[in-house]
Order: sequence, then C-alpha cells, then structure tokens
Amino acid sequence: MDFDPLSFFTSDDGKKQPSQPSSVQPKRHEKKLDQAHHQQELTPDLTEGSSHNSEDEQDDGLIHIFDLPPLTSNLPREVLLTVLELLKPDQTTNFGPSDDQKDKAESEILESKGVTTEQYNSTKCWLLENGYKVLARNLLSIHFTQDFFSYLNKILSSRHFVSDDAILQSASLRISENSGRTARPNFQRKIVVKNLEKPILLNEPALTADSLGLKTWGSSLILSEHLLEQHQKLVLDPVLELGAGTGLVGITLGILGYDVTLTDLPEILPNLETNVRLNGLNSDCLVLDWTNPSSFIEKKGQGIKYKTIVVADPIYSTDHPRWVINMIMMFLEKTPDSRVLLQIPVRQMFEVERELLWKIVKEEGFEIKDEKLMSGYDDFGAQKFIYKELRWGNQHFI
Repeated sequence: MDFDPLSFFTSDDGKKQPSQPSSVQPKRHEKKLDQAHHQQELTPDLTEGSSHNSEDEQDDGLIHIFDLPPLTSNLPREVLLTVLELLKPDQTTNFGPSDDQKDKAESEILESKGVTTEQYNSTKCWLLENGYKVLARNLLSIHFTQDFFSYLNKILSSRHFVSDDAILQSASLRISENSGRTARPNFQRKIVVKNLEKPILLNEPALTADSLGLKTWGSSLILSEHLLEQHQKLVLDPVLELGAGTGLVGITLGILGYDVTLTDLPEILPNLETNVRLNGLNSDCLVLDWTNPSSFIEKKGQGIKYKTIVVADPIYSTDHPRWVINMIMMFLEKTPDSRVLLQIPVRQMFEVERELLWKIVKEEGFEIKDEKLMSGYDDFGAQKFIYKELRWGNQHFI
C-alpha cells in the first residue's frame, strides 16, 4: 500500500485549519521582520564575523539567526552544542507542544533538554562576555523558527565542526524534528486528559509506511476523553482493544481499573508493551492478527470472549472493514449488554472504506445504540470523528 500521510488528514470544513491540540493548545511565537530587514539578505554570513545584537537593541524575547554566534573557530564547541541541545522541541502534549514550559523551574527545563547546570552557566557566561545578550537572556526559551534551518545547514557544512560527531548529530536532529511529523525521529508524547490525575506518556518511533500503528492518532485521544467522562455507563469488564497502536485507549481504561487486553500486530507490540509499562500498568499486550487470530486464541483460550471491545481508527485499507468486524464477531460475548465502542475519523479519501464498514455492520445484525459526530485534532490539523456504540441485534437471540 502506497503511503501518503496527508491522505489521513481532512480538515473539518475543507479549509486550511491551524493545527491545535485537543486539550492543550500550543503557543505560537512569530515576529515579522520590518521592511528594512526584508531588503537585506535573509541569511547573514554565519561562517565569518557577522555582527550581533547591540546593547541598545530591544529584547522582545524572541531569538532570530541574527542573534546566534557566527560559526568561526572562536566559537567554543561546548557553547554551540549547548545552544543546539536547548533548541530541542518541548515535549509534545496531545497534538502540540507543551503549554507549561513557562512554569517550569530552570533545573526542570535543563533536565528535559539533557543539559547540565554547569553547561548552561558556562554557555550563558560566554554569550554575555561576547555580546550575545539577547540569546543569553532567552537561552531557556528559544523557539525554533524557519530561519534556523539556514543556521543548522551552515553547521553541517562548516569546516570548523565537520569532524565533530556530537554537533553534527545534534544539528541533524534539530532539522528532522522541525521538518514535519513524517520526518520527525523518535519522541515521547505527553497526553493530558481532563479527569486523569497524571498525564499518559507514549513513546512514538518515526512514522513510516509500515508503522502506522506506532503513531498516536487523534481518534484514540477523542475516544479516551469520551470514555473518561462516560466509562461507568459505557464500559463493562473484560475489555479487548483491537489495533491498540501506541495504547492510549487501553492505557486510559487500565488506569481507570478495567481488565483490558491490548492487541496489535507483531511489529507494533514491543512499543505497545513499553508504553503500557511506562504508565505503571501490567495489562496484557498480545499479538492479534485480524487475518489469523490463532496465536491469540492459543494464549487466551478457545472460548475467550469480552463484554466490551474498543476500536479507534482501524480503517485504512479496503480489507480492514471486513477484518475488524470478523474480530468483533469472534470475540464479543453474545449477550444483549455487550458492546463495541468505535471511533473513526472522517477522512475524505477513505469514504469508500467507511461506508463499507457501516454496510457490514448492518449486514451482520449489529444495532447502533448511540452515535455522535465529534471534533478534535491530529498532528495534521483539525478533524471530525464519528463515534458509534454497537450492540448485538435482536436477531442474534432468537
């Protein structure tokens, strides 16, 4: 299957929408250059003595490449490396950067960036002594702008640092981290959901065509939020999660005290298990191949059934509607109060697959107990989501 991550994004009104998280909104920092700046060369000569900020220059709290030290032999590697480490993106919260960075103590920020207090103080001292006062004053709150790409590319080609692996690796990581979700390397996402005492932490490897289950999708956050509000009415033990991915829905239910089994394909399972343990849970994480569930049945027993099945965003191929319904029919206990809690994003490029799913649901005699259209966000922007609660129809009990 050819993979285009943008095929997973459809804005909720067909217009371009700003990417915002579903509970915590990212801070945006922008500064327009004045007309004089626009007429100057946008990238100064960063390899040879470019001028830096003067004492009387207004400090607006934002850092631009003009505030960064030139890449000459006079620039200590420790200073450059510290600046690069402090350029690490803040921890991703839901589907945007953390909103609480400004409230963190200096030691917390340095720890999150992997910088020691000694490194920070030494770098700040050098910057102040050499006239980089704007950078020194805002060293703990540097926000990446598009102009920084030119500085990072200069580092990669600089004759002064070409043999320094640590600097080259750090510069390369900063480029990939800021080149969109599909280029981003491994990172940890913090999920903040109302009514949960502690955030949920999720490891997410790089996003590739064969690892869609290694990304947290917006459907899982929307379903988790809904279950947190309504779980006493909606959830019965035991619970099975199909296509758990990074595990957000199952972890949420585990934190709430439910007996939940999280399942996915073999290549997804190691990261899923890591996330479950990372959040202090011992819930079962098992392989469940929708085309061949034999290994799952072997582990859990021939007659294994569940009162609740949860599924978030399972449809991205024409085969999936049939497969997911097969798993539901195989493992959902056949009682009137057993239920399937299903969350599906409204993606225009997957209308056929979505309609096929609803067609099979009807053909197999499921009743729709409840359905809602919900709004939320994903890494790719604003999104609409369909929620449905399914029950066995009366014909199954005749």
